[in-house]
Amino acid sequence: MNCRTLFGIVALSALAACQSPGGLAQKAPAWTAGYHVPYDAMANCLVERERSPLVTVTPSIYPGERRATVAVTAPTGSALGVYDIRQISGGDTEVAYRSIYGGPGSGAGGDAQEKATRCGNPV
Repeated sequence: MNCRTLFGIVALSALAACQSPGGLAQKAPAWTAGYHVPYDAMANCLVERERSPLVTVTPSIYPGERRATVAVTAPTGSALGVYDIRQISGGDTEVAYRSIYGGPGSGAGGDAQEKATRCGNPV
């Protein structure tokens, strides 16, 4: 492992250690988009797309409220990003993504937005 890789891992760990999934809920979303897919289908698809050995993906689905959250955390439990998903009309869903890497206009969460777009048809 070279020094840059080690430094990157240490920096990411330090940054992630400061956030909990609940704490991210207070941040402005990095992006928000609408999709032609039910909220539960979007949540399940995002869970599958986010799975990797380096993160833990925790879905919470609230059928009575027609909404879901998908938290992506580091192995330590520190939040990396959170998808807030809610049904906005018949078959349309709004997804808001919050990231430890920045808010609106920061470019943070671009990979997350690509995953959401692959899960549903943009409105």
